[in-house]
Amino acid sequence: MRKKLNIVLNFVIFPSLAIILLYLAFRGIELETIWNDLLKADFRWVFLSLAFAVGGFYFRALRWRILLQSANYKPPINTTIYALMIGYFANMAIPRVGEITRCATLNKTNQIPIDVSFGTVITERVIDLITLGIVTLSVLILDFSFFSNFFEQNILHYIYKKFSSSYVYIIIILLSLLSIFVLFIIFRNKLQHFLLIRKTTDFAKGVLQGILSILHLKKQGLFWLYTILIWACYVMMTYVVFFSIESTSHLNLVDSLFILSIGGLGMSAPVQNGFGAFHWIVSRGLMLYGISQTDGLLYATLCHESQTLMLLILGPFFVLLTTIYVRKKTKI
Repeated sequence: MRKKLNIVLNFVIFPSLAIILLYLAFRGIELETIWNDLLKADFRWVFLSLAFAVGGFYFRALRWRILLQSANYKPPINTTIYALMIGYFANMAIPRVGEITRCATLNKTNQIPIDVSFGTVITERVIDLITLGIVTLSVLILDFSFFSNFFEQNILHYIYKKFSSSYVYIIIILLSLLSIFVLFIIFRNKLQHFLLIRKTTDFAKGVLQGILSILHLKKQGLFWLYTILIWACYVMMTYVVFFSIESTSHLNLVDSLFILSIGGLGMSAPVQNGFGAFHWIVSRGLMLYGISQTDGLLYATLCHESQTLMLLILGPFFVLLTTIYVRKKTKI
């Protein structure tokens, strides 16, 4: 029963939410117009954005390796990158499964316990959440009166208005409630089991060891430098795409911080790779600058689909590299 619920959740509910969000984002938009404008975009800036994205992946792998080293495991950088990229690839199929997938991959290549590596991933996520909060706070400080009204006027008010007049939004509410109910059913016993029993098991100790790796950093300077470089890459990959289309070419670095912060919220939505949620929130954010919804969706599409395509290409490649690595290691 639980397995069937997982299948329904991951392959029916989440994809359905993504489709609904894409529909809402592109509702009333001439898709032919976006396609024609897409063909006119300067893709040199998009490729530069992808280069910054790759840089972010690399620095993230280096940072993760430091956490693993602090937990007394020393994987080579190549297998750390393999695991990270396979995790990103897995997230495109099932939301958030990538965190477990990359730990399982590292276990296969370097025999690092999944519980320990999962603990380091939790630490990473906490640090990234704090960093995203700092970025968002920085944006508010830089121009509070301009950005503080965004969520109220362009998201909360918009959602409230549309919810009262469109059955589509009622469907979203029902699906959300159903998702919460299904999640509760699936994880209720697991949560109780974990809280009441697993605190004293080796698994819990391993996860705790991974989480506490942040307290035993062997290369603190490098760790925080990599964190800064990761987010610098994220800012730049958001910023340079501005120049790929004329309507956003006048925006600056502060504006890219704003788009990055709200885009991060979109990517955290429980749908495959942020589909729909990212497009909707970024296009709404760009409308603050007087940019049309069509051009905002064009920018969001350039950012999101270029990275999605890159992961679709790189994902299988890193799966192949991992398979070759494991086979060679097994023969030795």
